[in-house]
Amino acid sequence: MKPTLQSRIRGSVLAQAWGDALGAPFEFAPPDAVEKRTGKKWLARLHSFTGKKGPHGMWVSEAPAGTGTDDVRYNYLFMELAVELGRMPRDREVARRLLDVYERPGDFFPSNAKLAREQFELWEGVSRGCLGEESPRYPGVPPAVLATRSIGINYPTLAGLLVLPSAGLLFPGDLARAYRAAYEADFFAVGYAREATALLAAAQGAALADMSPPVLVDTVLALDPLCLGGYFGDTFIRQKLPPLLARAAGKKAEQLAEFLAWELRHFSVFDPFRALAIAFAALLSHPDDPSLALQVAANQGDLDGEGHWSRYADIDCYAGITGALVGACCGDNALPTDVVGQVVAGNKAVYGFDLEETIARFAHLVVSKQRKEERQCP
Repeated sequence: MKPTLQSRIRGSVLAQAWGDALGAPFEFAPPDAVEKRTGKKWLARLHSFTGKKGPHGMWVSEAPAGTGTDDVRYNYLFMELAVELGRMPRDREVARRLLDVYERPGDFFPSNAKLAREQFELWEGVSRGCLGEESPRYPGVPPAVLATRSIGINYPTLAGLLVLPSAGLLFPGDLARAYRAAYEADFFAVGYAREATALLAAAQGAALADMSPPVLVDTVLALDPLCLGGYFGDTFIRQKLPPLLARAAGKKAEQLAEFLAWELRHFSVFDPFRALAIAFAALLSHPDDPSLALQVAANQGDLDGEGHWSRYADIDCYAGITGALVGACCGDNALPTDVVGQVVAGNKAVYGFDLEETIARFAHLVVSKQRKEERQCP
């Protein structure tokens, strides 16, 4: 039986949180961290977290297995904003909400206001620039320049894939609208990062329409609804990703993880092409096994020029982004019940929000709008 629209939405959000929690305890850890803890080199299941808390990672020094990082917090905030608005948030609305959390962190995370403010501090400048405001943190810098500073890193990053990981779920079957809406909302992106955010959204829209993974990938990578390609070449991801996926074909599990780590070693660990390539390759290789798809994404090393692991890469982000896509394809019934329980309980205990409750309202928004549009069709 094919997953329902609601099941696919739940699957996407819960798998995103699962992937985040899978990689979180070992994000940027030494190359032997997993083996020392588990006795095996391959990261395959959720683990509790013990370590240093920080604004962009865990907000506690000890967290139960299933707890996520800033990735799941961003997705929670995005869904809440969409429900509040009754639609896809636009760029200025995303900017305003990022500023709201920075200025009034206790309203959103009452038990962790200090760390919440520190997490959202990096959004202050670019968000004010988007809104045409000056920033007290960057005196003398005009809003037009603030709007271009992104998060203080002037190369493409996966920030849009983290802040807007459920954008495509608002556009079931409408790939072009999903692409356009996500591209516009990703106001802080630099270069092809904006394209990556738009392509993930389009892929989710395709998944909700029950498009098979091979057809989904081909269709999405043929999209260019905003005419971003030009005389001197195609868009970066549309040009570079198909050959990589062709080389990855037939590889699975550990072999695929090793291949991706090697092929993508020259990209920054925060690069959006790297993250999207991992997600698409994992989906194509393991379309019916979300657990193994997430494991491929979580077992990624940051390699040096000779191919030696220097540390684990940004694996919670890669696995979360992979989950947001794979979960939309397979639905929530394909996710292990015990894992879903751990993810919901862990994030509720540490951050205070109930993912199940937020997902229910978010899914209701999408399903009700879809039914309304279907009734209006002649």
